[in-house]
Amino acid sequence: MKKRNHYSYSILKYVHDTATAEFVNVGVAVYSAKDNFFQVSCRSTVGRLSEMFPDMQASSFRALMRGLSKRFNELSDAVSSPLDLEAQSTNIERLLASVLPKDDSALVWSEPSFGMTHDPRKTLTDLFSRYVTKYDHSSSPHKRTDEDMWKDFKKELENRHISAYFEEKIIEGKDDEITFKSAWKNGYWHCVEPVSFDLSVAETIREKAHRVLGQITSVSDTPERFKVYLLVGKPGRGALTPALEKALGILDKLPVEKEIFMEDERDLLLDRLAAEISTHNQENERPSILLDAG
Repeated sequence: MKKRNHYSYSILKYVHDTATAEFVNVGVAVYSAKDNFFQVSCRSTVGRLSEMFPDMQASSFRALMRGLSKRFNELSDAVSSPLDLEAQSTNIERLLASVLPKDDSALVWSEPSFGMTHDPRKTLTDLFSRYVTKYDHSSSPHKRTDEDMWKDFKKELENRHISAYFEEKIIEGKDDEITFKSAWKNGYWHCVEPVSFDLSVAETIREKAHRVLGQITSVSDTPERFKVYLLVGKPGRGALTPALEKALGILDKLPVEKEIFMEDERDLLLDRLAAEISTHNQENERPSILLDAG
């Protein structure tokens, strides 16, 4: 049986708000001098953090963790080298502080704990599972996408017997173009654009709102007149409501004719479109369609 050696370990905590001291474990370090072993495992995804702290900057966090992992891996190589006696004659606190000094940042190492192990690498894996990923969801629930919303909208057009009036329309600007899957023309184009904000992180909601704003703005110089009806899906978690409100504020800056409907107002949008199609048919002496109130 392989000899068991002493080891020390420390937990890396992400403290989102120093005032409330709420934290989530995001990493584990294990050091065994006898085994010439030092290694740090850090979380690479936001996962549960975004659920607890919806306003966290996910991309910044991921970039920070990638940078730390790279520096700790370099230090791990030095400790494992039999030629680097200085790295081996130290303790876990000094090793950790050489990369991440104690300060007022959001990342804080716990006080070291100690144990005995015959396999420090397996011990690291076990500790990471116990302290970092234990409460991660095994699988993410299905989130509604733009495509999901469009399929439901298309189905309602068919139920109301007005789907034949809609077609795919490409609006071309001077430097760009955008394709709307559901559009109909009554003197000008009425274009429906589903936008699902059923996302996990506040930052990604804002990013998507900016992306939609940029895409539609890029064709606002088109010679064709068009109006956009944005059909907006809410995030699944109420904690992201502030992010949704900011996203709606961003979309309201669209420099084209527009109306914004939440997905639970879809019937109002359909009623509006059905009424306008019916009026258009009557004015052009075409057989009117039946308005389906259901």
